[in-house]
Amino acid sequence: MDLKTSKIKVGIMADGLERKAMGSAIYLRNIIEQYLADFGDEIDLYLIYKEGQCQHELCGRAKSVSVKILSLPKFAGFFSYLWLFVSTKNKFDIIHFSRPALHPFFWLLKVFGKTKKIVVTFHGAPDNASIPIFQTFATRFNRWFIISFGRFFIDAALADSETAINQIAWYYKFPKNKIHSVYLGIGKEFLLASDKNILKKKLLEKYKINFPYILGMGRMDPHKNTHRLLEAFFKLKKEGLPHELIIIGGEHEPEYSNLIKEILNGSEYKQAVKFIDFADDEDLPAFYSLADVFAFPSLSEGFGLPVLEAMACGTPVVTSNASCLPEIAGGAAVLADPYQIGGIADAIRLAIKDINLKRELVLKGIKRSGDFSWKKTAEGNFRLYKSVLTL
Repeated sequence: MDLKTSKIKVGIMADGLERKAMGSAIYLRNIIEQYLADFGDEIDLYLIYKEGQCQHELCGRAKSVSVKILSLPKFAGFFSYLWLFVSTKNKFDIIHFSRPALHPFFWLLKVFGKTKKIVVTFHGAPDNASIPIFQTFATRFNRWFIISFGRFFIDAALADSETAINQIAWYYKFPKNKIHSVYLGIGKEFLLASDKNILKKKLLEKYKINFPYILGMGRMDPHKNTHRLLEAFFKLKKEGLPHELIIIGGEHEPEYSNLIKEILNGSEYKQAVKFIDFADDEDLPAFYSLADVFAFPSLSEGFGLPVLEAMACGTPVVTSNASCLPEIAGGAAVLADPYQIGGIADAIRLAIKDINLKRELVLKGIKRSGDFSWKKTAEGNFRLYKSVLTL
């Protein structure tokens, strides 16, 4: 094809479009939105999803390839996709998987000439073998499958940061020369609040939030490091800190969730901690804007989207000096060793009590967050599509 005159026909695997509170779904929705808004002359976009199982408004705005669900007693979804890979009349330039949950027979798309190239977005991976992560049979299988076979049919891997390139190369044994970094973006809804009193009333009524508070975010998974954040918070409470700790993210990995409960139940400050299993997307800017500090001491991230969202809302950020987080923070956050409870506590205390530092963090954070947008993400993806098609 002549890339200068023809549209690139792109099929995006879109079954995860409606997943709630998931970074990969946020990514998927936003790149589709940008492709439709800004790349209509360059990309001929198709969404691929199960028949009748996408109610998101984007599914009504884009072309689609419907996966007809076969009438089978078991494994209907598995064989339905397999049949699509073999039988579809559509032929694409690019098939893009927005996360590394690959069908075991995805490679048939290339064998049967249904696509010229396959691109997969990997939203990070553990930095090394010492990072504890939540794994299921499915995630273990996906890793084994990619390492042993699948990687040979992937033409390009997209990483969310430069740091994530090394993560993906190590974890999936993927060649670095086929991994490309494209930063994620942040939504336009994350911005300085015009009237915090209205937002306070909303959070108080809807979520029963007390003020002042420190905000954390992340499901109860080991790499989110919630147990050390709790211990750091309890240390500050013993010093007389008046704040509560609000954490948006519910139970997930069973053993780690139990550890969190044990730490909570063993503290006299248990009542000062509030977990919110799920917050509506439209309420997240309010949670960020009203927090005195956003604390995100994660052990490992592929990008760390909440760090930038908090910055865009004018909230001082405390985050880890590990993984990609210094890269993403770009000098606009207080960094702490995520393995040191005292260090996390010191960083939070500093961000709350040092007025000059707080002012500096707010200004730097707003500036830093302005460097990221979903339009830039879509532009980076499009450049990669063009590049990989010339190989």
